[in-house]
Amino acid sequence: MGPASVARSDLERHVERQMRTQERQLIAVRAAVVVIAFVVVLLFREQMASFGFIVALLAAVAVYDLVLALLIGRYPAREIGIVATGLDMAAITVAIYAEPQALDAYLFYAPVILAVALRFGLGASVWSSLVMAFMYASALLLAPGASANVQGLVPIRIAYLVGIGLAAGLFARVVIGRASENALLKGRLDEEEREAERLRERELLSGMARDFAASPDREATRRAVLDAAAPLLGAVTVLYHVEDDRLTVAGVDGNDRELTERLRSHLAERTPRVGAGIAGRVAATATSLTLAGNAIPHDPGDPDGVVATALRSVVGVPIISRGAVRGVLVSGSPDPAALGEGERRLAEAIAERAGPAMENAVLWADLQDQVVREQQAQHIKDDFLSIVSHELRTPLTSIQGYSQLLEARLRDSTDANARERSQLRIIRSQVARMRRLVDDLLDVSRIDKRGGVSIEPALFDLADELREVVARTQREHPNRVVQLDSPANLRVEADRDRIAQVLTNLADNAVKYSPQGGDIRVWAYSDGSAVTVSVADRGIGIPEDQAELVFDRFYQADADLGRRRFGGLGLGLYISRAIIEAHGGTIWAAPNREAEAGTVFSFRIPLRSVARLTPLSEEPPAFVVRRREPVE
Repeated sequence: MGPASVARSDLERHVERQMRTQERQLIAVRAAVVVIAFVVVLLFREQMASFGFIVALLAAVAVYDLVLALLIGRYPAREIGIVATGLDMAAITVAIYAEPQALDAYLFYAPVILAVALRFGLGASVWSSLVMAFMYASALLLAPGASANVQGLVPIRIAYLVGIGLAAGLFARVVIGRASENALLKGRLDEEEREAERLRERELLSGMARDFAASPDREATRRAVLDAAAPLLGAVTVLYHVEDDRLTVAGVDGNDRELTERLRSHLAERTPRVGAGIAGRVAATATSLTLAGNAIPHDPGDPDGVVATALRSVVGVPIISRGAVRGVLVSGSPDPAALGEGERRLAEAIAERAGPAMENAVLWADLQDQVVREQQAQHIKDDFLSIVSHELRTPLTSIQGYSQLLEARLRDSTDANARERSQLRIIRSQVARMRRLVDDLLDVSRIDKRGGVSIEPALFDLADELREVVARTQREHPNRVVQLDSPANLRVEADRDRIAQVLTNLADNAVKYSPQGGDIRVWAYSDGSAVTVSVADRGIGIPEDQAELVFDRFYQADADLGRRRFGGLGLGLYISRAIIEAHGGTIWAAPNREAEAGTVFSFRIPLRSVARLTPLSEEPPAFVVRRREPVE
């Protein structure tokens, strides 16, 4: 709510209070008029033809006056005033109709007109006087017992009523105007005072917020909290840190240097517990305490130092964040009247802003520790992968070599059968697969260690590489149709071996994730500054919400409850993205909308190389190109 809204609301409340007070006064006046009228009726009852009716009418007025008095606190004063005006006008008109010979009865309209003027202003006063004049004239003209003399006075009395309405309205205009001016002035003064208080509070709190958030360091945050609180509270202020049911003194500061040093020396020899002393009780109950004089407890061991420093007034507030007490702020003074509710509210405001800052400082410290641990774990993992991968290569190379030797001997042997040669080819194929898995692990280890891959760009014809990959895929999967749509020549400056690795990964993915068969389409084109290559399949497809996740390491879109239907480590696309990004390009996945099934993987690289990462001197190149051996 803005300042203008607050001022308007205060004015409305002030006016409403005035109207309620005025309405209660009019209710009291109405009750007095009823009493006076009843006395007059009793005095002239012998001359009144409708004595009983008039008494009953006065009783009715007394009843609705009582009802209005009960309703004034529940309903707006304006509505009560409208109802009261209508009832008063009706009651007086009925009385005049019942006793038309009562020459001065019309004067009872005057208080009603004045009340209307005070309630609603000049216009309402004149309008109500005209309405009452009409009602008065109608009552006299229609009353059966009205004499000609009485009816002859109607014009004069109508003019009198209208004059009363005009005079009362002008009077009320002055009164209401001054009341409104007073209300506006009071509201303006109140608003200015509130605005000044808000400004002081904003400046104070904004300064605290800046200081608290200046550094994520735990000690710097605690120092900032203590520096902000100490000058504003008592003679000495202590900040405690709460952890594992123990209170640790984070700092002591204050306006009284001697008292501060004495309390610091006292607390240096003690380690308070949660529940012991003033600070311990605040930490245990998570509630603020304001104590003075004899109300300050003298706990055994004096854990807060109130006896050692002769503190006579103490304020303690908890520092809470995420529902847990992170610290306690305690301030004390030798003066029993120095710390009260105002200081407690200020301390609570400081603690409210200190809680998130202290929590963030703790989280930052934990995060730093976690980063160190993760870096150590990452280093151990990289070393492990590197060692294991290198150690696996030697036996795999031996297995592959001896399997090739056995296959050559069986091929020359006349008694060898086709089944044995087939089994050897399977061995060789599986060894090649294991080599590719080992190389993938080495690639990932190098990517994580360097933050990218190294490339050695050179000019070559990408169209030739596309034809080679398509031919190899078609040869290995003769039951598939692998189509290529590419220009005859696509000269690019890139790392041919690594681009070939990306093409192989995308082609293998297209085959693997099309278990029911289906055509595979590869196409490429150049727009003059970059070349785009796409590989489309008609397989199971990838949900759109996983299109980015498939490029994360060890991720597979088909993983369901821990089962991977298609095998593999889920590293091919992760490595492919690293290669494309090293060339200054992008790679993405999208649904195959043209075929209404499957996925389209695409990458785009510039025609001329724009990026290069130099391999580390003590390591071999990050990738070893796997030109797969054909399976016979």
